Amino acid sequence: MNFGKLQLNEEVKKKLSSAVDSGTLSHAILLTGGTEKERKELSLLLSQALLCENSPTPCLKCNICKKIKSGIHPDVIITEGEAGKQRSIKIDTIRDIRSRAYIMPNEAPFQIFIILEASGMGEEAQNALLKILEEPPATARFILASRSRDDFRQTILSRVTPFAISEDSGQAAGEKENSKASKAAEDIFSALITKNEAKIMLSTGALEKDKKNYKLALERMILMFRNSIVSKYRTDSEVSITEKKFSDVFSEKEIINMQNVLKTLLSDADKNANDNLLVTRLAIELVACIDR
Repeated sequence: MNFGKLQLNEEVKKKLSSAVDSGTLSHAILLTGGTEKERKELSLLLSQALLCENSPTPCLKCNICKKIKSGIHPDVIITEGEAGKQRSIKIDTIRDIRSRAYIMPNEAPFQIFIILEASGMGEEAQNALLKILEEPPATARFILASRSRDDFRQTILSRVTPFAISEDSGQAAGEKENSKASKAAEDIFSALITKNEAKIMLSTGALEKDKKNYKLALERMILMFRNSIVSKYRTDSEVSITEKKFSDVFSEKEIINMQNVLKTLLSDADKNANDNLLVTRLAIELVACIDR
């Protein structure tokens, strides 16, 4: 991938180049860190790389590249927070993006929706965006840009591939927490697949006395349950090996029951002061969902 005059660290260049050149770049990515100008430039550059027909991509000279740089390409839609002390992106704006995503592209193979300063999305707007990120049309790609990944809910973070232009405030701690929660979710899923009660009980142990990661892990697992159900009906769905195996081992009814258990536990998490009791309840109620 040709980065032109844009200055980035070599590691992020290597990762982006590999994903773009191999055609494996996720349908939704999140660019964090750097300056607002750098995030915008990289968002446009990636759009050029995805749509440019020359090699190496992007050539920066063809009609497609020039249109994108000028902001007039009909299939590259740019949204950013409203100017002011608190730049906001309203839920109606996200709803409009969702509607447009289902319209066929004008010139390109797919549309690219760039959301600059995406931290301006409130909880309702993020929830609205999540719906399209979970089941995107084949002709839609999404690029989110923000100063930090800490501005987003875990459910959004679990549906995008992050690329850090540079270290951002709170990023190291956030990545550590997200990593711990994701690992815990994977471990619990793997233990459930065995249907071994002792292993399931042990797998939840990492979340003891850690309510924040307990809640993050539950959010992650709820999405994993959903993906497992989807994989039963859509062979082209983007699911992990663990999620696919889970869908083979458990019936749809069992998975839905587990998903409902987690939703209740997540709702009850802040009402219960005993963190150890939460973890014990998690294991017991998941085991109860398994048909014997």
